[in-house]
Amino acid sequence: MGLTSELRDYRLGLVSPLNTAHGVLNQRNGVLFSISDGVHRGWGEAAPMPGWSSETPADCRRVLEAAASRTAECDSVDDPGVTAILAELEARPHARAAVAGAVLDLTAQDQGVSVSLILCGLASGSVSASPQSPSGRCSAPSPLASGSVSASPQSVSVNGLISHVEPSQVAAAAADLVADGITAVKLKVAAVDPTTDLARVAAARSAIGDDIELRLDANGGWDVDTAVDTLRAMADHDLSFCEEPTSGIDGIAAVGAAGVVPVAVDESAVTLDDVAIALRTEAISVVVIKPQALGGPDMAMAAAALLEEFGADGVVTTMVDSAVGVAHAAHVAAAALPLAAHGLHTSHLLEDDVAPRLRVADGRLHLPQTIGLGVSPVR
Repeated sequence: MGLTSELRDYRLGLVSPLNTAHGVLNQRNGVLFSISDGVHRGWGEAAPMPGWSSETPADCRRVLEAAASRTAECDSVDDPGVTAILAELEARPHARAAVAGAVLDLTAQDQGVSVSLILCGLASGSVSASPQSPSGRCSAPSPLASGSVSASPQSVSVNGLISHVEPSQVAAAAADLVADGITAVKLKVAAVDPTTDLARVAAARSAIGDDIELRLDANGGWDVDTAVDTLRAMADHDLSFCEEPTSGIDGIAAVGAAGVVPVAVDESAVTLDDVAIALRTEAISVVVIKPQALGGPDMAMAAAALLEEFGADGVVTTMVDSAVGVAHAAHVAAAALPLAAHGLHTSHLLEDDVAPRLRVADGRLHLPQTIGLGVSPVR
């Protein structure tokens, strides 16, 4: 008997509009994809975001329907046919993320361990704790291959996200996040004029005090000169870094070279080659790793390995994914960058979800203490 697959479309409204330089986001659409071997069922997610992604949910569904037909010809997730499917989907990262996530979840369940341990290199059913690297990352040359495994943490720190336009709203939201135990706040900028953004940044810093990390995300909304000038005006507010101050790796590197505020690459790096190119500039010091956009948890782990190679920092984030996508990203964060504060506190932005959400308490997202992904859609 071969593998069986299932597809489920979802549409989830946002509690309030998310204002970004790419536009206003009101809902999230995506496709859940599962693979079963008759004993366990693993889940993945394809959730392209308008303004960020070249794929659409409809594109992903078509590709995943074809993948489902081909997986039916495979006896197990170790079948070379599954490897071939993943290789052929590299140009379709969101669809690939769904298949890779389902394979990873099913593999972990079959081995009786968590996804994060598989991502740390586990192949057998036994778990042995081994020392981590100085950065806190576990050593995993290949997420889906055999190898030694490090113990992964049971929770990871998360940042809070704010996109309110009015400075007073920004201040109130920032204060609420700190009261909830958040130690890093990310503020969306570049959707309004620089003067208003400066007031918003000042309001956020005033509300959170001096000890909380403040990050910005411009989503490529400024040109190079505007980014440098605006960040220079904001620099006194002790900014950790700014994601995508402008669009394109060359432009981001130019902003970083100005030395005003550290810069991060996000949506301008859509492949592992892009991540390497960004890090080679030596002006981009942070990489935002989105498993969904890169092609799945295994590709995200490969991106984390590049951070290790170049001595750069990174954070793992979602694209306001459903609970399935958030769980996959959380396992990546726990395996690759357990000491960072990640952009995984996004489920509360959705009115509803496809599955029970991971718990966030005292500024930390807690991973399921069970085998596999630990999250599966409700019927």
